[in-house]
Amino acid sequence: MNHSLLGIALGFVLALGGVMVVTGSGHIAVAQEGMDSQQGVIIGYGGQPFGVVNVASNGHTMRVSAVTDLIPKPDMVFEAWLVDGNYAASGYPLSLGQFIKDGTLAFDENMVNSYTYTDVMVTMEPRDDADPKPAWSNAVGAYYMAVPFGK
Repeated sequence: MNHSLLGIALGFVLALGGVMVVTGSGHIAVAQEGMDSQQGVIIGYGGQPFGVVNVASNGHTMRVSAVTDLIPKPDMVFEAWLVDGNYAASGYPLSLGQFIKDGTLAFDENMVNSYTYTDVMVTMEPRDDADPKPAWSNAVGAYYMAVPFGK
């Protein structure tokens, strides 16, 4: 497994103090003034790194950027989800979309209360999947968000 892209991206996260993530294609997600920002490693099977993620929010605007150097199985895609622990608040996971071919994901949305979410999960889904729910049996990684998330 080649972790060169992960190493570079994680290096940027650490060097910049968590203000932004630079993805493999050069996309940058910047936390605006007044936004809580956190970043970390998306942990996969056996504790292996799946990728890195940056999450920024002010409670209403939610920005998530992620990068991986892993490739899904043929005819599959990686899809990211916001999840609230035990479905305590929303009752359902929210799709952040799929990682594109260069291994990046970018999500920027206005929400009523983004702090209800607790986790960013990644699943491997069939390409052109008609089922709007995550295939939890194909979960490939997780990042557990810190406070203020989980309110």
